[in-house]
Amino acid sequence: MKLFRVMVVGLSVLTSSGAYAMSCPDSLHSESNPASLAYTTYILDTNILLEKPAAFLDYRAGETVAITEQTLRELENKKTDLKLGWAAREFFRLFNLNTGSKALSGKVLLDNGSSLEILTIGSITEQSPEALRQLDVGPAANPDNRILAAMLQYRFQNPEEKILFVTHDQAFGVMARIQDFNIGRLNDQHTPVVPVSEQELSYTGMKKYLLPEERFQELFSHGDEKSWRVSVEDPSLFYDNQFVIIREGNEASGEAPVALRYKSADQSLHGLKVSSQGKIKNIKPKNLEQRMALELLMDPSVTAVTMFGIPGSGKTLITMAAALQQHEKKIYDKIFYAKPYKHTGGEDELGFLKGDFDEKTGAWHESFVDNLEPIYGSVEIANLKRKFGDKPNEILRNYGMEPLKIGYSRGRSISKAMIIIDEAQNLTPIQLKTLLTRIGEGSKVVLMGDLGQIDLGNVRNPEASPFFKIVNSEAFKKSALSGHTMLIEGLRSPTTDLFNDVFKEIEGGK
Repeated sequence: MKLFRVMVVGLSVLTSSGAYAMSCPDSLHSESNPASLAYTTYILDTNILLEKPAAFLDYRAGETVAITEQTLRELENKKTDLKLGWAAREFFRLFNLNTGSKALSGKVLLDNGSSLEILTIGSITEQSPEALRQLDVGPAANPDNRILAAMLQYRFQNPEEKILFVTHDQAFGVMARIQDFNIGRLNDQHTPVVPVSEQELSYTGMKKYLLPEERFQELFSHGDEKSWRVSVEDPSLFYDNQFVIIREGNEASGEAPVALRYKSADQSLHGLKVSSQGKIKNIKPKNLEQRMALELLMDPSVTAVTMFGIPGSGKTLITMAAALQQHEKKIYDKIFYAKPYKHTGGEDELGFLKGDFDEKTGAWHESFVDNLEPIYGSVEIANLKRKFGDKPNEILRNYGMEPLKIGYSRGRSISKAMIIIDEAQNLTPIQLKTLLTRIGEGSKVVLMGDLGQIDLGNVRNPEASPFFKIVNSEAFKKSALSGHTMLIEGLRSPTTDLFNDVFKEIEGGK
């Protein structure tokens, strides 16, 4: 854990006589290699026990396996499930068999010499960690918050323990990593879990530094958030355009999360220019993640933006809103858009389709038209559909948007344009190299995609995706021209959220 000293203009946040400890391991590069640590406590997520009900019995003498109270509730709710019910019932059978009548208020010694502990949230007081006090754990909160809260409480009460959180839930893994937990996954009987390697943990574009509340209030009193500036003594802690969370949100108290952005030019953290209440082409950011993405999208000095995000997180919508507003202000002369032309789960299938390029690609570009409706209104877009018929590219041209032929971009130099590439996780290395080396003066490229929906035939794991490799390259992360963020909250509709949960369950998640 490093000591971190910063100075706020007109305000000393940390001084040599009163430094506050700050845990600032990078999202990808922690100060020590997780694989070299001897972990003493393994916290198992719900999806792990649904995949392997006996997983809690795989540990050795002297090790502790921990399960949160929230996980037990989730497993109880799965007992009647048609697909996962057997796994939940088997877990409880093994749990009861191995704990018997032993009290569960503390550690339970198992026959193999390891200990089992049930983690609860307990009382949250002023002495509790700031991250725990700011976490919403109310009845309507995300269930993952309750698991995370129990983990934070356990770490606070057991600072000597070396903890590995074992999960296959990528989104939850990101949340846990922001709170400085190392992540592991199931392996085999001889080595029950393995830490996820640095190469498999993607750069998130953000890290955490929670200011003590009284210090945050002092910063808050120094005027508009846009004018906030925090000088950094050790610039090696941050990448350019990385977001630093200085306060987490708390729905119960109405506190919104707050983040700053690091800029190497003056070695400082800066307040976000994009307001949480403002609108860009009729679109208001719905969460901090969208604000951070818009901050990069609306800054012309950041000429390469990448975004990972789950379906329905708003990647395409906020990117189009930012592009259209900047096009209207003449920052960019044209907006190009493209995506890989593959059927879901299949190969490139443009060739056999009849017609010219517009006719061949129309079906793929309807998703861009869909995102015009919340920007311009359904009436205006309906009128254009009547005018142009079944021609999505013509509707998009009406707003200065032009489809980009990825396969024919070699030799081009695309200047003063905003280039939007959707589903970038399905572009091949050759396609990406051909496209990204054609970006001309005054242009900006936005690459976005979901690493959970890779259809490249030779790619089985997200870390093997060319898009993943670009985001995680040191050259990309260190450049003042680039920025990255992750959108992990689905915002389409409750129905979409329902089916995201359904497919998590079907595919072995929660």
